[in-house]
Amino acid sequence: MTSHATSIFSSALSRIILVFAVTVVLIFSIMIINPIDEEDYNSILELSWESFFDLVWFMILGWAITETGRFVSYYLDKRLPWEQFSVKRLVLQLFVQCFIVISVMTLLLFTMDLLLALEEDGIKSDLVGYRQLLFISTLLSLIITAIHTGSRLLLNWKNSIIEASELKQATLQSQLHSLKLQLDPHFMFNNFSTLSSLISENQAGAQQFLDCLSEVHRYMLYNLDRNIITLKEELDFIGSYIYLIKIRFSENLRIEVTDVEDLLNKGIPPTTLQLLIENAVKHNIASRNQPLHIRIFPEGDYLMVVNNIQKIQSTIGSSKIGLKNIINRYKLLSTKLPEIIQTEFDFVVKVPLLPLNVSQDESINYRR
Repeated sequence: MTSHATSIFSSALSRIILVFAVTVVLIFSIMIINPIDEEDYNSILELSWESFFDLVWFMILGWAITETGRFVSYYLDKRLPWEQFSVKRLVLQLFVQCFIVISVMTLLLFTMDLLLALEEDGIKSDLVGYRQLLFISTLLSLIITAIHTGSRLLLNWKNSIIEASELKQATLQSQLHSLKLQLDPHFMFNNFSTLSSLISENQAGAQQFLDCLSEVHRYMLYNLDRNIITLKEELDFIGSYIYLIKIRFSENLRIEVTDVEDLLNKGIPPTTLQLLIENAVKHNIASRNQPLHIRIFPEGDYLMVVNNIQKIQSTIGSSKIGLKNIINRYKLLSTKLPEIIQTEFDFVVKVPLLPLNVSQDESINYRR
């Protein structure tokens, strides 16, 4: 038996046990409120249609009480979450719960009286007993609903704690990666070597290079604690980053960003595009004879990052840390995940564009 089948069986068994327990509580509650004499007790033990209908009636009522709470909670969880509509949800759930229990009880009582009337003339329900049973049933229904709701809220609370912890861990990994980029000796050596050459050959170019280098480091510093930024902020950063790497690769690296004007206010995790460009440059040849093309353009709710494949022959396998970093962050921020597609000629990453969540980023005010 698979774990899924075991889970279904366990859930069904627990529900059956709960129905049985509620039925027993109903019967004993009525017996405690209205003690029966020896004659009534003996009549209960006799096998009769009336006893049979009573038992079936209590079992159906027990099932209705337990399953109603579960169904109503499940239905309203999708439409009126407790976190957003607590008062409205409470009032509506109490009303619906009581209405269903009263309706089921009335229907069952009417059906039982109708069937018993075929054997005995003029049998009518005991109004006092009906009211007592109605009170007990409604109370049990509300208790079970409270248990269902409490367990669901507790589970959601635990899941939110776990997700917050995972998001914190993913953010920390992103911070460490950003810090690594800032302090990577090879990265710094290449940029300072380029800057040194520009100072002696082109002072205006050296100043622009230094400004872009400062922008790259400032962006990484100010966005260490942010989960989502605007696409405009990311593209502004990418402009500086592209300038730095194109000084090294010149026309051997061609990067095109097109048709993104209408999506600048969409959200994206910081350094996503930088990691994808870095991944393409790291694993592919970029030379005069084999220039590397990277294209960034929108497609629906996704941002496409496409590069032609011309892999560098290396004996060292790729850890794919950049792609894993992006995917792990998306798992904690959205139900949409990046899609990686590799064809014979192209490597494609479809990056979902997210709605902005200001509450995550309001403590940081990055400005160019």
